[in-house]
Amino acid sequence: MDTRFIQRPKFPRLSNPFTPIKLYTSRHTSCPLHTSHNPPPPPPMATAASAAAASSFIGTRLPDLHSNSGRVTARFGFGKKKAAPKKASRTVTSDRPLWYPGAKAPEYLDGSLVGDYGFDPFGLGKPAEYLQFDLDSLDQNLAKNLAGDVIGTRFEDADVKSTPFQPYSEVFGLQRFRECELIHGRWAMLATLGALTVESVTGVTWQDAGKVELIDGSSYLGQPLPFSITTLIWIEVLIIGYIEFQRNAELDPEKRLYPGGPFDPLNLAADPEKKAILQLAEIKHARLAMVGFLGFAVQAAATGKGPLNNWVTHLSDPLHTTILDTFGFFS
Repeated sequence: MDTRFIQRPKFPRLSNPFTPIKLYTSRHTSCPLHTSHNPPPPPPMATAASAAAASSFIGTRLPDLHSNSGRVTARFGFGKKKAAPKKASRTVTSDRPLWYPGAKAPEYLDGSLVGDYGFDPFGLGKPAEYLQFDLDSLDQNLAKNLAGDVIGTRFEDADVKSTPFQPYSEVFGLQRFRECELIHGRWAMLATLGALTVESVTGVTWQDAGKVELIDGSSYLGQPLPFSITTLIWIEVLIIGYIEFQRNAELDPEKRLYPGGPFDPLNLAADPEKKAILQLAEIKHARLAMVGFLGFAVQAAATGKGPLNNWVTHLSDPLHTTILDTFGFFS
């Protein structure tokens, strides 16, 4: 067969390796002489362009706007800050309770936390992107800063990993502050109940309970205990230390706050709606107990009396036995 009259296919000369190239396919591959059905092989430059596009060094392959285009776009963010993704605006209804009528809640207090009333006047719970400091080329003139990085297929592990002693990536973050608030509130509720109960039963104020233990020996509900104060301190250190290690071994923030199981023997939190109500009631009582016990401490320092004794004194003469009279404002 004379092949002199068969024209050789002409390959396009590419001046740019990223020039869009249309690739054609054919199902007729049985006869090598059917040049109308068999497309010419892609030129070496096109192969290089395809290999470069698949390389993770070049960047991320972005979806093309045109179906016939084979462009590969590489984007880099060296020295520039990554644009913050637009988040769906959270609709905050006007009936959301706030700590003060007409107050404006910060952006990071969006009402997702239980008992969130938008109260953070000193900005202690601000996330890192809201802080004004010069790090990682952040702009201190912006109200919100996101750390810049390379936009591509490169990923790095976080430099701070979760460990039993460091469960949160931000030590002074909002989530850890919430845990501390709840734990301190639970202790305050126990302490408030204990101070009132001991004074009502024994007449001994909470600030003098330690003196009685040192002089008369350790006792519980009026019954003597076969332990010295030193032994009781060691027992408390070992028990509380073991409990704290077990609590810190849990890395799930939700389970750290509400472990359930043995701590919910009546299964009160089985219903999600009822659980949310109980969580809100707990954080409210916890905050009230912390403020109340702070009042106990101020009263003890100012008057030397217990909370019940101060309450009885106030009821005996409400107009002349107030906090203003105690601190000598009307003397």
